[in-house]
Amino acid sequence: MASSASSSKPSTPALPEEALPVNRHAPTPLEQQRLQLAKLLKDPTKDVYIPKPPKEKSLRAPREMMKNVQGSSAGAGSGEFHVYKQSRRREYERLKMMDETAQKETEQAEFERKKREREEEAEAKTAKNRAKRMKKKQKGKGKGDQDSKAATSAQQSSDAAGSSKKRKLADGAAMTFRRPGEESDDDDDEDVGPNPESGVASDDAANQSEVVEEQKIFIHDDD
Repeated sequence: MASSASSSKPSTPALPEEALPVNRHAPTPLEQQRLQLAKLLKDPTKDVYIPKPPKEKSLRAPREMMKNVQGSSAGAGSGEFHVYKQSRRREYERLKMMDETAQKETEQAEFERKKREREEEAEAKTAKNRAKRMKKKQKGKGKGDQDSKAATSAQQSSDAAGSSKKRKLADGAAMTFRRPGEESDDDDDEDVGPNPESGVASDDAANQSEVVEEQKIFIHDDD
């Protein structure tokens, strides 16, 4: 029965030879670390024990009232002297812990102050750089707007100078001024410069047509 029970129990695999130290009694730090890793990876399903961090040392609170205050030479050679030594040791340890706590609080406050100063300095530097970038961006944007406005005004002035100008005469005819070399949109107006005779010519043509219409001859055939 014992043999069957022992055979049914799973055997743990042995460590590889390369993980074992050369000198078992004086392993090197590298061999110690290799051995620990080998033991850790030998059974991956096994839970790893992680020790808890050490607790802060605490002492028993002092008594509110000491009935018999003894001196350093009280009860010398008896058990009372040891009671005095223990109470004095506890008091010294309590004072030491109070000094350590105060020093830790001071160091923590100093660390927080330096950290806050670094953060404020970094924030001020970042804000300064941000303001500089925004100012440069606004300056470039204003310069671009001015350039675009100047280009627009120049384009408008050139368009206005290059466009044709028309004026009306007293009789209602239109007179067009053009530059030499510009082509007219109309096929009839091919001359450059004012053409005031066009209105007069049109009036003469209208009068002649009227006269022609008045001189019509009607012939009636008598049956």
